[in-house]
Parts: sequence; C-alpha cells; structure tokens
Amino acid sequence: MIKISKNSSDEYYLDAIDAENSGNFEQALEFAEKAVEIDPEHSDAWWMISTLLIPKKERPTLINASRCLNACKKVIKLQPNHEEAWIRGGRILSDELGMYDKALEWWHERRKIDPSDSQAVIETVALLADLGLYHQSLDELQRVWEPGMKQLNFEQQKRLARLHQLVKKVAIDEGQTDYFRPWNLRDPGWKIIRERMHRGPANETLIYLLLVAPILLIVVMFSPNSGGFGNLLFLVLMMLIITLGGMRFAKRLAMIQNRPAFNIIRAMDIETTSGRIVITEDIRNSKLYKFLLTNRPTAFRQRLNSIVEAGENISRQWRPTVPNFDEISLPSYEEE
Repeated sequence: MIKISKNSSDEYYLDAIDAENSGNFEQALEFAEKAVEIDPEHSDAWWMISTLLIPKKERPTLINASRCLNACKKVIKLQPNHEEAWIRGGRILSDELGMYDKALEWWHERRKIDPSDSQAVIETVALLADLGLYHQSLDELQRVWEPGMKQLNFEQQKRLARLHQLVKKVAIDEGQTDYFRPWNLRDPGWKIIRERMHRGPANETLIYLLLVAPILLIVVMFSPNSGGFGNLLFLVLMMLIITLGGMRFAKRLAMIQNRPAFNIIRAMDIETTSGRIVITEDIRNSKLYKFLLTNRPTAFRQRLNSIVEAGENISRQWRPTVPNFDEISLPSYEEE
C-alpha cells in the first residue's frame, strides 16, 4: 500500500513516481494532479500528467488528448525550452485532434523561441503539405539547410527526404492545377470522390500480385531448361527487372486508384481544422468514408463527429491560416 503524503507538492510527486513504477497509472495520475493543485508551477508533475494521459497501447480519447495538450502547455510556460513537451503537444494537435492551423501556430511559437530547431521546421513542412500548401511547404523546407540550424539525426533525415520528394514534385509543376482543395465546394476532386466512394481503397500489394505474379510465371514456364550459367543469369535479371518494375507500376496505379481516398482524408482534415462541415451527407454515408474514418485516431473521430453533429457549413471565404514565417530569422554567425 502506497503511503499518501499530504505535506507538499514534492511529496505527492514522489508518490506519483512510486505509483507509476508499480504500474498503478491511475493512482500516479491522481497524485501528480494533487501535486500541481498545491503547486501549479511544478513542471515535472505537469510533464508526468501529460505522459500518464496517453495510453500505453492505444490512442488517447478526445478528453485525454485535450488534457495532455493542456499539460504540455503548462510545461512549456514554465520551461520554454522543454523540447519533448513541444514535440508531444504538436503531435497531439495534428495527429490526434486534427487541428492543423493550431499545430502550425504551435511550431511557429517554438521557432520563435529556438529558430535553429530543425524538428520544428520539419513539422511545419509536413503540416503545410497536408493542407495542400505545397509551394509554402517547399519554401519552408529550404530553411533546414540554412547556416546555424541544428544537425538532423538519421530519422529526421529520412523523413525530410520523403517530404522533399513529395513537395518538390508537386510545387515545381506549375502546370498542375488539380490538387484537391476541399474548402472549394466546386473543386473537381469532389466528383472524383463520388466516382469511387462506394468501394474500399485499392490494395497496393494485391495489385502487385495480380500484375507481376502471372508475368513471372510465364517467364519461368517458357525459359529454357538448360543452357548453362548464362541463361540462368539472364532469367534472374529478367525476374529482377519485372519485380522492380512491377513494384513501381503497382505503387503508381494504387496511388491513382486511391486518389478519392486521399481526397476524403484531406477533407476530413479540413473539417477538424476549420471546425466546419465540407463533406456532404452522401459521401459521409459511403463505404469509402466509413472505412477511412475507422482508421483515424480515437480523439480525431470523436472531434470530427462533434463537428458533424454541430452541422455548421464551412464559409466560402475560408482558407487555411498560415503564420508569418518570415519574421523568424537565425542569429548571424560571424567568423572571428
């Protein structure tokens, strides 16, 4: 039985640590909340609360995600350079709550405190791309390589490479004008959704197997049974070419087939960002929408459902709100 101390916030915090180490997370949360009730500036207790509100094996509910975000805000207010609190809060805003405009503001504030934070730039680039603002995303991406920015770790480099490939391909293609803008109710993307909304997403692996497996079987069946090492090497090279080519083709075909799904996902993101409805009832009742919704995080679904229940349509004048990133500048470095 854990002894409850009632003299100070630090004693409650220590009790919370003991409870957490014992696997009693509910009691640990209770003790940590007692600690901040006595001392609202106990940053360690606030950080523990934010940690305990996130389930170990499942996604947080809307209430827990909101409480976790509030705890992160408390930590940052007390310790502005608490990098983990910035990361957790930003991920809660975007991944769990779908509030992309608030997430952009969040990382903008982080960059004001530490202009050299590469992680904040990467998160900003990803959010702008998710909103379809590819040109602005590409502009921000260039900042990662400015002198004075923090060096990227391996995981950051991989993520940045993927983002760079995506936003560069889209942003530099000035001739393309068909990128889906859900806030425009006349966007052709809505027609594309309706053409496929009664079917589930295309499976890239299944497409690959259906396309490549028969071709490989034909190649093997009609290959000569003898002929030495040269013929064997040729057969292996042919199979390798077919396999790699099939993978690329299957990926491209799956992306084309899944474009309606990507459009619905973006429309969902706009709804949770704006707090207004853009998806019509017929699409919301479709097989594709329901499938995609079940794969969104718990808090996201709960928040989206509350927006749908409120029933307020998006304004024709609505556009994503983007902070003024130009006001952020790195300190100058002069050689001595």
